[in-house]
Amino acid sequence: MLATPRGRVGLTIVLVLLAAIGLAWATGAGWWKKAPDPLSADQPNDALPADIEAQVHGFCAACHQYPAPDTFPRAHWRAEVERGYRFFEKSRLPLKPPHLEHAVRYYEDRAPADYPAPPGAPASGPAPKFEQVSFPPPPGSKTWISHVQAVRLPPPGVVDPAAIAREPFTLVACDMEGGRVLALRPTDPAPAWKTLATVRNPARVEVVDLDRDGVTDLLVADLGSFLPTDRLLGSLVWLRGKRDGSYEPIPLLSYTGRVADVRAAEFCGSGKLDLVVAVFGLHDTGEILLLKNQTTDWSKPQFERRVLDPRHGTIHVPVADLNGDGKPDFVALISQEHETVVAFLNEGGGTFRKKILYTAPHPGWGSSGIELTDVNADGRLDVLYTNGDILDEPHLWKPFHGVQWLENKGDLDFEYHRVADMFGAHRAVAARITGGKLPDLLAVSFLPVAKFPDRDRRRPDAITLFEQVAPGKFVRHPLAIGACDAVVCCAADVYGTGRPDLVIGNFGAPNTDAPVTIWKNMGK
Repeated sequence: MLATPRGRVGLTIVLVLLAAIGLAWATGAGWWKKAPDPLSADQPNDALPADIEAQVHGFCAACHQYPAPDTFPRAHWRAEVERGYRFFEKSRLPLKPPHLEHAVRYYEDRAPADYPAPPGAPASGPAPKFEQVSFPPPPGSKTWISHVQAVRLPPPGVVDPAAIAREPFTLVACDMEGGRVLALRPTDPAPAWKTLATVRNPARVEVVDLDRDGVTDLLVADLGSFLPTDRLLGSLVWLRGKRDGSYEPIPLLSYTGRVADVRAAEFCGSGKLDLVVAVFGLHDTGEILLLKNQTTDWSKPQFERRVLDPRHGTIHVPVADLNGDGKPDFVALISQEHETVVAFLNEGGGTFRKKILYTAPHPGWGSSGIELTDVNADGRLDVLYTNGDILDEPHLWKPFHGVQWLENKGDLDFEYHRVADMFGAHRAVAARITGGKLPDLLAVSFLPVAKFPDRDRRRPDAITLFEQVAPGKFVRHPLAIGACDAVVCCAADVYGTGRPDLVIGNFGAPNTDAPVTIWKNMGK
């Protein structure tokens, strides 16, 4: 069954898969984290060396941010340290580690017995009212939505921006489990999901006219494996739009690590659209690629492949002109042990200069997504950022998960601000949902019941609206509690009421077959 993800999966198998895969489509984290055998039979009972703190700091920080002892409760540090030493053995780095038992005792002696209880959510005022609307999936396997967006898909040949702006919104979604790219127009007389194309494990779709023939195309980032792996199964698929409204799948990149994102822009200044590709991979594979467009005949597209960053773990690579020089730049969220947000500044000719915008305080931060958006409406693009990857073993309620933003102060200086703690925060977007002058934030959480069986008792926020009442000041409105089964969301005026509606993707929720649910905004 796992080798053929398009097959129908019974409820029991679905729950087993949900327990096992969780965030595999986006982060791949958690699968390798099985407690290894002890690395040494030597169990020293002597006092810790006087310089043990310096030893641990130097050893851990050689590869990533130093993980403080309060990152995990005391009972879990042995497994974490043993896991780290296993990775060190594979890395072949020329380092002298502290004795494993000394490192374990260092952390256990300083770690808390448990995470502190999170503070209660502040009281909130009235939120907009919503009416929930959903539609059955197309025939086939249960849908697990890894990405959804509301876009205007014009008829073939329509290129005038004003005409495109009059088109109704279409929901385009990636079905990770069924291996399908789906579309639905909610304002149709009889809305129904249709399959635009089959792709093994689609993670994200970029809507763009790649060959500039006046027909909208789709670029699909394909993980190539539902399960995390370092096998070269990822791909980038161009769904070339045809005049009859169908799409022709054309591979642009194959035999690579698991691809999590792709964006298009004229990076090289040739007048052609180049591509930046986030190859998440897993541990031994993964990188950020530039595909320089050298196509002269679109029946045989040609792209030159360049490695811009060799690190694995990149989730998103949104594009913008960050420094106002007229050339497109991009920002990468690099997760795994790196946990950093990096700007890639376009210096022309396919070369980029890197600038770190933020690095998380420890390697277990659990980065899950970024969005470039003007959070405080000051005319500068900020970075909206969630950290909530929760399927790393052990499966814990991590109080440091939540929603934050990096405020663009100008001159590529970004200042960190926390919006709120939120268990399993997986995705956030900004829109004027409450009708105010400032954007509000919508966030969704992923805490699958198979790994968090006490979620009904703990009642975490599943869908949360953060109303921005003053620049950088937010009031929390929990819209749904407990059923934390979404990894993606978006906001758009789907029904043309002048109010942004909420679109929530279902990633294997056990209580519904609907691919997405539209929360129709009825106003306050």
